[in-house]
Amino acid sequence: MKKLILSLVTCTFLMATHAQTPANKKYSPQQLKEDVEFLEKQIFDAHANPFTELNKQQYQQVFDGIESKITDSLNTTQFYKQVKPIFSYLSDEHSGITIDPALLNDTYANQPVFLPFNLIKNGNDYYLNDVLNASTGIAKGGKILQINNVPIAQLIERCVYYTTGFPDQRQENALKQFGYLFTWSDAQPQQHYKILTDKGEVIIDGVNIKEWFKYLNIGTGNDCPQQISYTRYGDAGYINSCTFVTHNDNEFNALSAKIDSIFKLVKSDGVKYLFIDVSRNGGGNSSVGDVLIRNFYSKPYRDYQCNWRRSDEYLSLITKWGIKDSVYTSKVPGSILHFDADTIRPPLNNPNRFNGKIYIIVGDGTFSSAMMFATIIKDNHIAALIGQTPQSGRPNHFGELYNAELPNTKLKYRFGVKEWIRPAGKISDNYLRPDVEIAPGKYSGVEQMIEAVKK
Repeated sequence: MKKLILSLVTCTFLMATHAQTPANKKYSPQQLKEDVEFLEKQIFDAHANPFTELNKQQYQQVFDGIESKITDSLNTTQFYKQVKPIFSYLSDEHSGITIDPALLNDTYANQPVFLPFNLIKNGNDYYLNDVLNASTGIAKGGKILQINNVPIAQLIERCVYYTTGFPDQRQENALKQFGYLFTWSDAQPQQHYKILTDKGEVIIDGVNIKEWFKYLNIGTGNDCPQQISYTRYGDAGYINSCTFVTHNDNEFNALSAKIDSIFKLVKSDGVKYLFIDVSRNGGGNSSVGDVLIRNFYSKPYRDYQCNWRRSDEYLSLITKWGIKDSVYTSKVPGSILHFDADTIRPPLNNPNRFNGKIYIIVGDGTFSSAMMFATIIKDNHIAALIGQTPQSGRPNHFGELYNAELPNTKLKYRFGVKEWIRPAGKISDNYLRPDVEIAPGKYSGVEQMIEAVKK
């Protein structure tokens, strides 16, 4: 890695002309290379294990290759396209780099330059899945061969490096987000694209980025303002836990109290079965999972193991938060603090604890701390898991995010400083597989699914 130099030069510019707005402000090659070198040092120093896929020399070559392509001034959007692939090599599903929508140049912010569809794979062939805009001239189910004369498999492989996660996750994301990632990975965005299908050639229109933002926001828990809710279906109770997010102690205490009150209601209803649905839960505070468990399980159980990298970067961040950790502070930068799995002991006296049959529902929206909750259930044999195997999340993963921004372009990025290892350890099959697999769409609704599972 080249010597890190942080530029303190400030640029004075007028906001009166379009060329000088923040979205169009250009940064010199020196400033851009400083940001690349800054990012390299941050990742190498602070990430829990930056060399999961590439060794240090190979990863340095990725950074050096990006620097070598920077020969002219770029605006923030152009630079974002250059550095986005850096995070794909971390095998870190929480990592990434983002650009403030206010910094997008007009082409990406307002023009219909994004392909309006994603893909599914069947054998060696690729087919249209969801189409964001029916008026674009294509329909779900069509077989795609080429886009702008480039074979579809080649384009998907390019998109893989514009997403994050483990290698198989990136392949899946490249399909699910294909039209969005395609435009970021393409050198020249267009408003019309030539699509070759098995039925012939068609010219289709693009959509703007807002269409993709709307689509990608589906199923993230943002449509669940209650956080957790309870419904009774005959002799079965159904708890929908769509997020574990709490922003402070007061919010956590409020959610804990709500969970306890729900189980009090479950107890008074006298149901025999209880279904807890985290299939659309994107995570948040992992302690929320412990609150749920203590309300239906009384025996000790094993938690996650943890490897935590000591870095001055993360120490500086938690110090700003007012957190003091003498053990972490005393360790040598670069060293790993290992924590064995704790044994969690739920309180013995819980008058509202549910003692009937428990089922945990998982799906492709089960992610982060919700994934940890369901994995703890699975590995400790606490209850049966039903639903679909999550593709977007993995039981063993990186977490506890380090968030920062680049000194010049101000792009925000994040990655994990902790490696979380499931109670079962580092098993080769890093998936959360339910005990009872339920195909998507098999049942018309929750009540039908509950009746079928009870039988």
